[in-house]
Amino acid sequence: MEIEFYENSLYIGLNLENDDTGSFIEDIAIKDGFKKQNERHITILYYPIQKVFENISNNSSVEVKEKIIKQINDLIKNFEWKFRPTEIYKIEKQGYFNGSDVLEQRESYIYLVEMPDIEVFYKKLNSLLGSNLPVQFTHITLFTKGERVGASFYGIPVSSVEEFNNFNPKKIS
Repeated sequence: MEIEFYENSLYIGLNLENDDTGSFIEDIAIKDGFKKQNERHITILYYPIQKVFENISNNSSVEVKEKIIKQINDLIKNFEWKFRPTEIYKIEKQGYFNGSDVLEQRESYIYLVEMPDIEVFYKKLNSLLGSNLPVQFTHITLFTKGERVGASFYGIPVSSVEEFNNFNPKKIS
């Protein structure tokens, strides 16, 4: 388990390499046409920070941007990033994914997780950036299914509780 910060995209995620979380439903998922998501991770922050940083970049020097990146890196290192899986849900969404112009139906099994430090992290990050970024909806994508060839390994991006509720969530017992 390792925290990753990609400075070029400002993605922050917890890499769960070799994670077997949710393996107890693997037979059910595979039988139903799902594929195991091998690159398991918990997204800590992605899309919203890009807009905030774009604003900072447009109004700041290279030195200021580099200083902020270093401060974000330092902030990330000050947390243990512990998590606890809670409940598994099956979600579905029809949409255009990854910039495609093809309408696609996708389904995923996701494990919701609790992360005790994430709210404190966001409070400090928002203070650092002078922003009001919402706390990421934390989950692990376990299994995915899609209609297009090659697309079935992609999950459904879920960044908030409201978004999650729009994806017809069904709790898996």
